[in-house]
Amino acid sequence: MFSSFDTLNGILSAPGMKKWFHFLFLEDQLGWFPEELWDEPLRLAAFRGQTPWGSNLQGLAEQIVDTANLVLEIQAGKRQCLHLHDWNAWEPDKGADLQDPGQTFIITPTVKTGKAPLKPALIICPGGGYEFASFQNEGTPIQIIAEKKGYVPFILRYRVAPSRYPEPQMDLLETIKYVKDNAAKYQADPDRTGIIGFSAGGHLCASAAALYKTLLPEARPDAVVLGYPVISFEKNIAHEGSVLALTGKDDETLRHTLSIENLIKPGFPPTFAWACKDDDTVPCENTKRLEARLKEMGIGHECHYYPSGGHGCGLAYGNTAWRWSLDMFSFLEKYL
Repeated sequence: MFSSFDTLNGILSAPGMKKWFHFLFLEDQLGWFPEELWDEPLRLAAFRGQTPWGSNLQGLAEQIVDTANLVLEIQAGKRQCLHLHDWNAWEPDKGADLQDPGQTFIITPTVKTGKAPLKPALIICPGGGYEFASFQNEGTPIQIIAEKKGYVPFILRYRVAPSRYPEPQMDLLETIKYVKDNAAKYQADPDRTGIIGFSAGGHLCASAAALYKTLLPEARPDAVVLGYPVISFEKNIAHEGSVLALTGKDDETLRHTLSIENLIKPGFPPTFAWACKDDDTVPCENTKRLEARLKEMGIGHECHYYPSGGHGCGLAYGNTAWRWSLDMFSFLEKYL
């Protein structure tokens, strides 16, 4: 296993690592590390490099190590990477096109043997504006913390643009069905299958939970968690990039139809949502609209608004939003 005392060059030169990083890590961010330090400990390079907003790269270095160790676990058979729809073992082709709709998969929890009490499952949907999937901060770290908290977590790479609605929703719903149908294999409880999504991944989770009866009736999630979610597609509040990536056009009917506040009906799963008050990418007004609708429909829910964290902060350990995962696990203990 790698640590922050390994070098960036050493990590990336491991067999097969670069082709996995192509899918699991935003490669342009590697350029934030000073090139002359790529053969020095990653922990050192993290304090010599800088993000565009002026912070050090300690958090990014941890994400690199987490991603590399995830790849090692897949290569060693401790986890599986399964292609969507046929559920066969899958690995990326070197230089594969990230927008190719065939490049979709789930990464499973650690494979275990023997009898054990069944645990709740979580399917993680990273954000990315329906244009990519941000595994490094909204996928891999969430899987790690959820597993340590006693959950059976899966990370989903769903179809993104140029694929359109309802293709991403079908990817999630078919994954829910797969997890429920194969729960015993992963020591999971099929009746306790939650979904968690961030940003556009939040819209994906909420829309799938609202539309499953029409799209795939066997795939109802049992709880929904949404981090700084895209909720409304209405103009002046919507994240326009997500709207256009999912629908391919500026259409008033689709905007109304796919706005979550218009989709939620009685029977929607229990929902936990959170947002940051300083989010200038997806304003927390999205979560407020969600909260109002959940309350109107009598859905069990909690919505939290933290002072700082902006957008895309993942576990947010360096911001006031750091409490969200603690609050979420407390919520899920009651509902999942």
